[in-house]
Amino acid sequence: MQEGKGFTGIGFRRGLHSINVFNDTLAAGGGFKKFYSSLDAFFIRTVAYTTARVWGFLYFYDWINPDPRRQARADFYAMAGMAGGMTAGVLSNPFEIVFSRMQVDEMYPEQCRRNYKNFADGFVKVAQEGALFRGALANGLKLGSMLTIATGMADWVKENLYYFFGPIYLNRIALCATGATVAMALSMPFDTVKTRLHTMRPLPNGVYPYNGFADCFFKILQYECNKHKYSNFGAFYTGGQAYWLRMFLISVLSVHLLDWYHSSNKVDEFWQPARFQWTTGIDYDIHEPFTDAFNRILTSKWVGKGGWDALHPDN
Repeated sequence: MQEGKGFTGIGFRRGLHSINVFNDTLAAGGGFKKFYSSLDAFFIRTVAYTTARVWGFLYFYDWINPDPRRQARADFYAMAGMAGGMTAGVLSNPFEIVFSRMQVDEMYPEQCRRNYKNFADGFVKVAQEGALFRGALANGLKLGSMLTIATGMADWVKENLYYFFGPIYLNRIALCATGATVAMALSMPFDTVKTRLHTMRPLPNGVYPYNGFADCFFKILQYECNKHKYSNFGAFYTGGQAYWLRMFLISVLSVHLLDWYHSSNKVDEFWQPARFQWTTGIDYDIHEPFTDAFNRILTSKWVGKGGWDALHPDN
């Protein structure tokens, strides 16, 4: 909705504010059901997007860092994130473009709508148009920039806050907020370009307004970020509140779901009966001699009944 507009002020206040879009959608009729339109496209897109993103990052991370006993260097970690994100962005782009079009369709005038019946109908029509991979580069750069910085920054914040403040729940909130902030800062410009390439329609002369990623990026930079028109680079961050809130809530929910999964299934590598965000005290760690987990190893069958004596150098 920011397209072609130039406004004074920071990016979050430009064009149509997120709250205005919320109110307009609600006022259009249909109640809150309008916010769950294109639900089938959302589900399929999310499954494809998440699977490709996680698989891509893990594949390249294992390729760069084949030794599971050590963590890759920061630059290798970033390389794996960018490579995995680019791969995932290209592979999931056909699902992403259908979802993007179905989301914004009701914001267009009646005569300009595409009116996809469902995801399958939209997918077939996009394929017939030859646009399944339109905006794939921007989508890949968006995912790559997120994977390159967000997780590493979140881990860094968690470790430092834990060192200074100990086992407090605020650590989880802070690391998710920091990860969402840096991810938004790096990925949202590419997301803006991707959305415009996905949803653009031919002009009255039959020519598309953008010829690709670079053309779209530099047109936004020239016409909507021009300081001589009382504008700025914030044009790339229009709607940033909703974008940040979405990533923050996903991060918080993901953290809790992972904790629940590891605890309920007692995954050997991750299971710690005393988790810092729920209980205080030292976590149970099989490598830590001051916890009960270490005593459990001593009484296991490979040590036998010898206990501590069985591990003594003289024995």
